[in-house]
Amino acid sequence: MEEQRRRDEQEWADNPRLNAWTAAQAAVFETRSPFDGGGWDFGVRSLDRLEDLLRRRFASYEDILTAHDTEFVGVAAWYLGEVHVRLHGAQWQCGPDPDPRGPGNHEPYVTVPSDRAGEFPPADDDPDEDGRPLTVPLHELDALFLRGPGCHLRDTLDRYRPRER
Repeated sequence: MEEQRRRDEQEWADNPRLNAWTAAQAAVFETRSPFDGGGWDFGVRSLDRLEDLLRRRFASYEDILTAHDTEFVGVAAWYLGEVHVRLHGAQWQCGPDPDPRGPGNHEPYVTVPSDRAGEFPPADDDPDEDGRPLTVPLHELDALFLRGPGCHLRDTLDRYRPRER
């Protein structure tokens, strides 16, 4: 059972669909970043800067939703996920085949590898019962406009704080 879980995780962390998406977003970021100026260092403060950029560019949830397929939103989602990867050792994952019916299965997400599951005790609403933080960056961009001005991209990093057992 554990071996199958590792194989599945490896397949979701390294597949042509995910690899093509992350490579495309990284290439756009490096060669013609749609973000203002330089200085994007993948740090916590850069998330505040990204949030400001998003709030200036989009007025509502509907606005950002209609822009999901744009280069700007794709790179913004990738950047948010990369901050998780670089600061907290998360890894990108995505189903090898898109499944729009599955919750979150069709969008790339970040989570910590299963070998670190013991660092995160399960929450009451954790379907995998392993407690690992999971973030779908595209959904977090949307959430800025659904949750209101008190919601911040930097808050997504709080998921990596170990919970009390």
